[in-house]
Amino acid sequence: MKNSGTRFFASLAMICCIMVQQTSCSIFRKNRSEDPAAYEDTEFISEYANDDTLPEVIEMPVYQATATRINDILHTELDVRFDFDSSRLFGKARIEIKPWFYPVDSLILDAKSFDIKSVQLLGKTPVPLKYYYDNTTLRIALDRSYTRNEIYSVQIEYIANPEKVSQQASDAITSAKGLYFINPRGDDPTKPTQVWTQGETESNSCWFPTIDKPNEKMTHQITMTVPERYKTLSNGLMIATKKNTDGTRSDTWKMDMPHAPYLVMMAVGEYSVVKDTWRNIAVDYYVEKEFEPYARKIFGNTPEMLEFFSKKLGVDYPWQKYAQVVVRDYVSGAMENTTATVFGEFVQQTPAEMLDQNYESVIAHELFHHWFGDLVTCESWANLPLNESFATLAEYLWDEYKYGRDAADFHNQQNISHYFEEYFQKKVSLIRFDYEKREDMFDRHSYQKGGAVLHMLRKYLGDDAFFEGLKTYLNDNRFQPVEIHQLRLAFEKVCGEDLNWFFNQWFLSPGHPYVDVEWSYSAENKSVALVLAQQQDLETSGLFKLPLDIDVYFKDTKLRKRIVLDSVKQTFHIQLPEDVQPNVVIVDAENSLVGKIYQTLSQEQAGWQLQNAPLYNDRFAALETLLEKQAEPGSAALLNRAMHDKFWNIRLTAINGLAGDDPEITMQYMDVLLKLAASDPKSVVRAAAIDKLTELFPTDSTLFQLCEKSLSDSSATVQSSAISAMYALNPEATIAFISKMEETASGNLLSSIVGIYTQAQVPGKMAFMKKAYSRVKGPNEKYFFILSMGNYAMAHDEQIIRESLPFFEQIAKTESAWWLRLAGIQVIAEAKSWYDVKADEAAADIMALKEKGTPIVEIHDKEVMKASYTKQSELISEMLLSIRKAEKDPNLNKLLNLVGE
Repeated sequence: MKNSGTRFFASLAMICCIMVQQTSCSIFRKNRSEDPAAYEDTEFISEYANDDTLPEVIEMPVYQATATRINDILHTELDVRFDFDSSRLFGKARIEIKPWFYPVDSLILDAKSFDIKSVQLLGKTPVPLKYYYDNTTLRIALDRSYTRNEIYSVQIEYIANPEKVSQQASDAITSAKGLYFINPRGDDPTKPTQVWTQGETESNSCWFPTIDKPNEKMTHQITMTVPERYKTLSNGLMIATKKNTDGTRSDTWKMDMPHAPYLVMMAVGEYSVVKDTWRNIAVDYYVEKEFEPYARKIFGNTPEMLEFFSKKLGVDYPWQKYAQVVVRDYVSGAMENTTATVFGEFVQQTPAEMLDQNYESVIAHELFHHWFGDLVTCESWANLPLNESFATLAEYLWDEYKYGRDAADFHNQQNISHYFEEYFQKKVSLIRFDYEKREDMFDRHSYQKGGAVLHMLRKYLGDDAFFEGLKTYLNDNRFQPVEIHQLRLAFEKVCGEDLNWFFNQWFLSPGHPYVDVEWSYSAENKSVALVLAQQQDLETSGLFKLPLDIDVYFKDTKLRKRIVLDSVKQTFHIQLPEDVQPNVVIVDAENSLVGKIYQTLSQEQAGWQLQNAPLYNDRFAALETLLEKQAEPGSAALLNRAMHDKFWNIRLTAINGLAGDDPEITMQYMDVLLKLAASDPKSVVRAAAIDKLTELFPTDSTLFQLCEKSLSDSSATVQSSAISAMYALNPEATIAFISKMEETASGNLLSSIVGIYTQAQVPGKMAFMKKAYSRVKGPNEKYFFILSMGNYAMAHDEQIIRESLPFFEQIAKTESAWWLRLAGIQVIAEAKSWYDVKADEAAADIMALKEKGTPIVEIHDKEVMKASYTKQSELISEMLLSIRKAEKDPNLNKLLNLVGE
């Protein structure tokens, strides 16, 4: 099942790559008028219009410029009520504005899918204003012209209709309607009723009128009127709460520090609020009642993170409070709304689930945004890495501080690998103004590559200069929008070096270097000759200037030298203090290069490096060599040492890479694997050891006892591996075991149970699976669980398929993430194929019977069966058509159009 899922996502990636369409911008002129309705394009006019030599289409490169500042919102005051029955918001917005520089006689606000009730100019007496509204933009004619020294205020009464919003979403943010009502009428007993918002990129204008651009900054106040049983959350501090006579309550939240409109948020629901503090600042965790006992386990490191980041940056956390809230059916992973971060439900975990995976890196990422993104904000989406690259760097910084250098370097290795995967399909610069859609910026370049590039700059400058540069950048641009050059200037101000070369090649150009390494030692000269060659496609990526630290290990010491590779091929001579053959030479000694280094190691060199290199990446590279050479004499002993490495992923990689080609060599691993399976401190290593023991020793009955003991392990991943191993050794006994675990299983264990039931075709388990679906949390886990349920249904009789179809139809229509709806569609389509095959088989049987001269009366049952299969297939086709018509997500619709039903 995992392989088929991987193939699906690979295919999906290819399809999505095909879906990316290049666009260009035609030249046109704008009519300039103070009439807010008179903004329209006119045809390009030229004295060469009739010249036959003129190209048929005159085009300019796409350039997504920073939004022009015409009016500046100073403060917004909102009063909102929610219509849960129709998923609408009734709002009143009072907006205080001043012209940016030039005089203005009109105001243009973003306002998507509103019903506008009135627009007034506020003063001693409100004055109705004329306006033009086209369902996305509200253009208001003011009563007169205002200068930059004057402030004016408007009031807008409106109804927001998020269900009517049609703007396109993206893979990163799967819906763009801004305001979300979850189970608003309480129809679904498995979900709480909630209301929450998601503003990035420009979706908050789906629920309040504003200038929805990242270079806008404003203060605001929001009064939410909700049923009394609900708690509310917004930016800033709650300054008032009032019980109303109709069973509602009005809470007022005030944000008196300016931030971008996309960071404004609301959340409403029946939450348990667990209170914490940091330096007398409130730190609150909003979770569902079930997870109240675990809230401090989930979010409890937050105060320590606040202290660590404040000290590391030299800039204290700048806001009034910090709250974190978990919402259902979230359209992204998490969102750094100022003082009130939103997380998807995946972070709500039990302590047992947190043993296998926790989301500290996500928590650190969103918190760091409160400096990089909220305090200092990218002025345009082209500059998004100024937000996301820093937040990704925070994940490294937290891991390094809390769990050590190996953990941080492993995280960085994963990030760079993810970027490399995307680079095969997408070769763009970090800062780019030629994107098609602003959501295209939310990719592995802006996040993973950008974070790694910042880490590389840190290693080049040194910690003192790097963090002093960040302090300068934050203080110089506090509460301001910025572009990439302001970051460069901050670093230059500190270190005194012109850094254009670094920013040009890493932020403003695509690609990364490929460096080939060869070295030799000359006893006569007591020196190492190091030959480095840049092997990347120079037309695509260009030639890089690469300052690289080189470590030469010899005897019990290390010599470090920094060199600069700035040609296609260069030779560097490193003088040693004595005549001694180096053990190894390590290029990019700090393991910070965003690129690929190709260096061949002998078994002896790899063994020495594995056992002596202090950094994770160097030991990992040595391990890869040893796994490739594991058939060579002596490799088994070295791999056994790798399985004792201090860092868990070295142990895990060694286990997973063991081959069983030679039984004599394989037996040398058994004792180590048994010990790891029983007592390794990392659950994924214990699980991997069980899997490998089952693979290498499939007939060893003593493993069943080990697996039985592992069922009491606190980790669901270990239990899952134990169950799978037990099933391979004794299927009947295993099925009896897992039937007792149905009500409590979660995570990987739950998926394994479903997989075994499907493989063994155990009857009567669909009801359990439907109930268990509500316990599956992560989006990937849910996707594969849906497909597993579909596989189970298709492996059984027609009654199971018919009874399960409404469940999959509900998923296909109502799941929040489009790929989960796609999974439901896939299962339904598979059911149609099942009926089509059965109808074809029945038709073939009928034909064969007729050819034999079988009496019609004896063929009747087959014909009835064929008609039933055909009818059911037609009903499923109608179901699929209904689902397709109701689907609003453009990503899913494009995908369905490409692949068909």
